[in-house]
Amino acid sequence: MDYLKLADKRQKNVHTNFSSNHYLGDQNHVMKLIDWITFWRRNPSRFVQRYFGITLHLYQHIILFLMDIYPSICIVAARSAAKSFIIAVYACKEAILRPGARIVVASATKKQARLIVSEKIKKEIIPRSPLLEEEIDTIKDSQNEIEVVFKNGSSIVVVAANENSRGYRATVIIYEEFRMIVKNIIDTVLSPFLYARQLPFMEYEEYEDLLEEPKEIFISSAWYKNHWMWTTMKTFVKDMLQKDSSVLIAMDYSIALRHKIKTRSFLVKERQKLDGIAWAIEYENQMISENAHAYFTYDMLNKNRVLKRPFYPRKNEDVLSRIKPKDILPKQPGEIRVVSCDIAPEGGSGNDNSIFSLIRALPESKEYKATDTNGEQIRIQQGYRRQVVYIETQTEFETTKQAIRIKQLFSDFDADYCVLDTRNAGVSIFDSLAKVLYDEERNVEYTPWTCMNDDKLRSRIVIAGQEPVVYSVKAQLETNSKIAVCMRNTLENNMIELLVNNQEGLEELQKIVKGYDMFDVDEQVFYERPFLETVALINEMIALDYTVMSQTGAIRIEEKAGARKDRYTSVSYGNYFIELLGNDLHSDDDEYEFLALYN
Repeated sequence: MDYLKLADKRQKNVHTNFSSNHYLGDQNHVMKLIDWITFWRRNPSRFVQRYFGITLHLYQHIILFLMDIYPSICIVAARSAAKSFIIAVYACKEAILRPGARIVVASATKKQARLIVSEKIKKEIIPRSPLLEEEIDTIKDSQNEIEVVFKNGSSIVVVAANENSRGYRATVIIYEEFRMIVKNIIDTVLSPFLYARQLPFMEYEEYEDLLEEPKEIFISSAWYKNHWMWTTMKTFVKDMLQKDSSVLIAMDYSIALRHKIKTRSFLVKERQKLDGIAWAIEYENQMISENAHAYFTYDMLNKNRVLKRPFYPRKNEDVLSRIKPKDILPKQPGEIRVVSCDIAPEGGSGNDNSIFSLIRALPESKEYKATDTNGEQIRIQQGYRRQVVYIETQTEFETTKQAIRIKQLFSDFDADYCVLDTRNAGVSIFDSLAKVLYDEERNVEYTPWTCMNDDKLRSRIVIAGQEPVVYSVKAQLETNSKIAVCMRNTLENNMIELLVNNQEGLEELQKIVKGYDMFDVDEQVFYERPFLETVALINEMIALDYTVMSQTGAIRIEEKAGARKDRYTSVSYGNYFIELLGNDLHSDDDEYEFLALYN
């Protein structure tokens, strides 16, 4: 084909702007360059394969093609679907093929967005692509400045999604893990970055129809339907079907399995360590609906996810070797520590495990509102801020072993009280705790305990030297209602702190645990477990049904068939006990029920 016939008068004369001995001083060379630029822009995945030297999977070819067509792109993909990799490839491709492009990657945390540059571009793509390396002028990768500058005037900049990130300009903006970004920040701070790429020839009227739309790319894993991302996704679908102006792309774990990004054995291990809802979100890419009758809402729980530092029990071998604990949480003045236990029925089942929760109670002067069991508002002027620093699922149902594990956690945590569910199998656990126990795995003998609030239980086993540290809970309907109301009040008044989400937790672990990235899977799971258990706790709580008893007004909390509530029970028991401690120690209000608590 004679491409010179298709060129306009300005294209035909581009070569006149260069000297005759310059490569572009030859009109044929100019036309070949225009042909190749046109070809690569229309075939972005072929450019990536040929120029970057990267072999792409079919789904990655499709994604790159769609990302070039639409100005608004939303990708919701399961973990291990290589979504960050494809975003990094797209950003580099865009920077090279469109000189002067300004690509901004924004994330809730700058460290998360930084991975696009530090891990994907620097460590994965550049080593495989000498031609890409030649295109790059400099890479700035420090705490304060993260930017890839290209020789053609393009750049890739990483920013944190907050109020301090104003003033940037972008022809393409990528919202990395956008579900973690505050919607208002996107609307008022980040989205205004966008502008059309400025091209010299656009001053001519005949080229106005070639004006390029700036692009917004939303990328995330799935989450809950009550989150703003669900509304955004529905808007993308509507625009895709009616206006053909947007595209929504979704992928589950089968992509990673099909293309051997992850192995089947790895996914099986992941399935075993995650609860059902977390697996559905993280790997099946399901947007989960919140229970319409939920007593505890996702928003109520999520706003209390501010705790970054978990507690880790000591390993038995470290105790035997007298190795000093590394991951300690210093006890603060006036702090109370509680081990709260929900005991599974004897024999247990896959749907019912014993749960041990470790909760810090930090004295705090704060006046806040609460609702009593009669629905009346009361004011609490002093209380304890709770921190749920560790949750452990116990699948061992042998009574003595469970009792020893409780003693181990109590010792490691330097706890003051043990809240124990003493219904059914819990009575047998109490009997073991009330005796002198020898721990073979640690070569330790534990002092016997007794009950502090139940004379009948205390009289079951009487041994000299027993410590009155066990608070017995035998929850009936009225007590369960008080416990549920107390838990809701604590959440609504921000008097409890839960661990942050997995991603933020992982970032903290990489900072505070030396050599974390080099650990084997089992060791990493040990450190990630508190964050995963917190996810499971939240999933349990938002799935719980509640009913108000017509005659008494009491709240009944129930799990759906096949679901569980043992983590909720464990944490809520401990929370209720800490509330009683606060009332007993600090209040002069007759409305509170006082207990004789001593330790």
